[in-house]
Amino acid sequence: MASTNSLQISISGDRWWGGFTAEITLTNSSTQDLANWSYSFDSPHLINTAPWGAEISAVLLDNGLTRYTLTGQDWGEKIPAGESVTIGFNGTQGTDLGNQGELSAAMLFGSDSAEAVMSQVSEESSESSDTTTNPGFEPGIETPAMTSQVTSPMESTMASPMSEQSVGDHGMNHGSSSGDYIDINTWGSFHGSNHNSEHDELVGGRTAITTEAMLAYNGLRAFAGLDVVEIEEVGEWAFAQGLTNNSEAWGDDTKGVGLWFAMQGAKVGWISDASYDPQILADIQRTARLGSSGEVMQMIEQFGHEGFADHLTTNQLEENFINTLKMEPHYGGWMHGRTHGFRDIEGVAIAHDIHHLTVLGWDQNEPFMNDTFDWPQWPALDVSDNTVINYFQGIVALGDPLSENLENLSGSTPSPGSSDTEPSQSSSLSDPGPSDPITGSPLEIQVSGDLWEGGFTASMNVTNQSEQTLDDWGVSFISTHQFYGESWGVDVSTQEIGDGLYSYELTGADWAQSLAAGQAMTVGFNALSAEDLSGDASLTSELLMAPGTELTLL
Repeated sequence: MASTNSLQISISGDRWWGGFTAEITLTNSSTQDLANWSYSFDSPHLINTAPWGAEISAVLLDNGLTRYTLTGQDWGEKIPAGESVTIGFNGTQGTDLGNQGELSAAMLFGSDSAEAVMSQVSEESSESSDTTTNPGFEPGIETPAMTSQVTSPMESTMASPMSEQSVGDHGMNHGSSSGDYIDINTWGSFHGSNHNSEHDELVGGRTAITTEAMLAYNGLRAFAGLDVVEIEEVGEWAFAQGLTNNSEAWGDDTKGVGLWFAMQGAKVGWISDASYDPQILADIQRTARLGSSGEVMQMIEQFGHEGFADHLTTNQLEENFINTLKMEPHYGGWMHGRTHGFRDIEGVAIAHDIHHLTVLGWDQNEPFMNDTFDWPQWPALDVSDNTVINYFQGIVALGDPLSENLENLSGSTPSPGSSDTEPSQSSSLSDPGPSDPITGSPLEIQVSGDLWEGGFTASMNVTNQSEQTLDDWGVSFISTHQFYGESWGVDVSTQEIGDGLYSYELTGADWAQSLAAGQAMTVGFNALSAEDLSGDASLTSELLMAPGTELTLL
């Protein structure tokens, strides 16, 4: 535990895939109440702008770190003498911290010595207006020089600042300039696993993902007779369809995820069903990056929906569209950090495999490649062409990606030679964790989750194995554990039935209320454990349910 004058600081939390949750406990060891406080530290991570119990500001430093200052707010503003408050926040990992385990001060600060990077705590007694400041840096530790102050590192862009064009203005007829758009890394980045995922690795004409893709995407939607949408709407659709790593968005996830999927929809959705061939995506992206705009427009005329090339010209969208074709899907790590969808595709692949259609090999001659290792994304090669093109057209239409989409466009006929096989109605997830399927029912339930002191977070992967959409689905079970007031994707009803047991009824809600045929959703809730589960690695169906009981369909 670190201390500065009368405040003692301790840091804890949890790490998860691509991010973390931090909790900072401040203890007032003095004999006077503190009316307000502030605490600063340097970190390589991106911290969400909505902490609890505090407000946050940030300053970018010359050494690449960000200096964050937390100031007590609401219930976290005052600290009575001898008492503590615990505030917290979520963040995106700026350096790799792993995907599980506890968070330490050294991890948060990006240093082996928490003392060396703690900057200051300022305190004000409720009995005095004088503020006492303790720099908190160890002797000999140099305070890094500060640059311009920003509200949040999430709001600073890697590209040039925005022009007078509104961030939310993704309509038609805007000119193209690299300084007019927001870089996807503004909302977080997930480096460390992908070739071509950072600026200095964008080779062969590949470019960063920016909001210019929204112009191309909404231009394609307009051609299909669909309304202009905002980035967040696309992101919310992706989460609802089970095309993301997590079932719930954190921080600015809906913006980054929405932009990434808009880019993918624009890259592929323009191709007519009759013309679709995976090789087109390699040829046109390579041509956009290394060839001429005239050659790209010729390919759009040849392979696109009838009239789409003219639509781009009439609405002055050629440059926006071609620039979107240049964008590298692996850029910033969002493809693996947030849009690694596990939704089943024809029983042979998952959504993430299909996303690799637009990832090219190192020489940019082949599609469906894993460019980290320069070999094909094997599972995707077994998916029918008809399913692939409809998947990407579903991104454009914001419809079911495993159904027919954009059928109103000219030339939308089944591709000759494409498979007539319908998508598989069963779902197979990579590493789904411990499972407890409901035998013989249209639903398959797999239970997993994280354990914490005194409770757990339950995750239930629900798969519709039937051939029709299930509305208002539900399951019930008996448990010794008590529901703890928070759930996502389900409404939870519990009733105490005696002998320390609770009857649970879970019904689909919000984005998970309806399950399409073959669709899988991950829902969950928090609960207080009736016994110490800390010795177990993770939650299982056996730990969740009372002995001798099982899940049943409502």
